Amino acid sequence: MIEVHQNSSIQTPNTTPAQIPEVTLIETPDIIGVDSLNVCWTHEGEAADLVRALKYKRTTAVVTAIADEMVRVTRYIATEPNHLIKLVTWVPCTSKHRRGRGFDPAELIARALARRLRTKARPTLRRIDKEPQTSKSKQGRLIGPTFKLRRKNLKLPSHVMLVDDVCTTGSTLRTAAQVLRSAGVDTVAVVTATIALPYQLV
Repeated sequence: MIEVHQNSSIQTPNTTPAQIPEVTLIETPDIIGVDSLNVCWTHEGEAADLVRALKYKRTTAVVTAIADEMVRVTRYIATEPNHLIKLVTWVPCTSKHRRGRGFDPAELIARALARRLRTKARPTLRRIDKEPQTSKSKQGRLIGPTFKLRRKNLKLPSHVMLVDDVCTTGSTLRTAAQVLRSAGVDTVAVVTATIALPYQLV
């Protein structure tokens, strides 16, 4: 179970504040290799629209609202002396989606978050498979995509924050975290804009 911080409103440069229904505790997938899962909103209503606007309508202005909320839900991690985050990285999308959009949504969010946390952001992972999670069967999603380090012998800090736009089954975050740990990362703190409700595929 995880507490989802939903007592705030969403506001983008082109919208008025929209209140998100309050949710306190929801069931989350057991994600091997992830030390903490931090989520802004459940994937419904205005929050889901925010993510869709970025991914499918190329509305990059919504990154500000997402990054601002991520700062709030990860503040305790970013300031903890023994687990100070030295690097913000992200779960890369497929190369086809990146070419089609002209950007990687998770990268935009991660870089905006890193600026707010006054820490570094850089790519660490390369996506090997070409099929997006949304086009896979439920079983395919549970297996997860394949990642590798962007280069051999990549030096990474011991504490890393991993950013993605949506957590559905947790398999993408699991496989990404495992690769980061293979490079010597001790703590992988994940933050996503939204999380799907139990058994909801988005």
